[in-house]
Amino acid sequence: MLVVILVILTFIVGGTIDYFIQRKKKNAMTAQVEVNNLSLPKIMNMLPAGVFIQPSLTWSKIQDNGNLMLGVHPMLAGLIGGSDTIETRHKGDHVKKGETLITLQNGAKELHVKSPVSGDIASINADLNASSWEKFSTSWVCNINPENISADISNWFIGEKAGEWVNEKFQQIKNFFMQSLPRKQMGMTMADGGEAPIGVLQEFDKETWQAFEARFCN
Repeated sequence: MLVVILVILTFIVGGTIDYFIQRKKKNAMTAQVEVNNLSLPKIMNMLPAGVFIQPSLTWSKIQDNGNLMLGVHPMLAGLIGGSDTIETRHKGDHVKKGETLITLQNGAKELHVKSPVSGDIASINADLNASSWEKFSTSWVCNINPENISADISNWFIGEKAGEWVNEKFQQIKNFFMQSLPRKQMGMTMADGGEAPIGVLQEFDKETWQAFEARFCN
């Protein structure tokens, strides 16, 4: 009788443990799916409050001293999905509007983020980490003392106009990926509903990175 009871208890306990293990695996898979879907509303909410959006796919915030705190737009960071290395200009460097300010590298592939202003680099974020796209999306990269921000700001977006511009740009980017993929690979790379997953650029070759930069980062 005692042996029978022990067998039953072993079965119940083992089944309970297995249930929670499987439930944990299921939850982990669900979380992975959510993270790997690049949701436009989600990445828009990741932006710091009260920032401007530039056509260079950067965001910036004007500080009390007139300097410009600048970061990479979450949409671009999410499309890259983390970088092997990140290179920035040095503190004290003078950068011209349209020059490369940040270089993001994945192996032999590079993406150059251009400066939306001309000015001197006052500081660089020493804690910058491009390996995590989510942290990188909300981190400032450099602090610039701009030469003529009053002239540059007319081409930037904020609030509702920023949302409209990013929506339009995101659709253009999705179309770019669809056109760049062989038809048989579309479903494998693009998530359900035609959304671009985190790190989708990593699925493409160096030439596609260059074409993407020429079209969307200049």
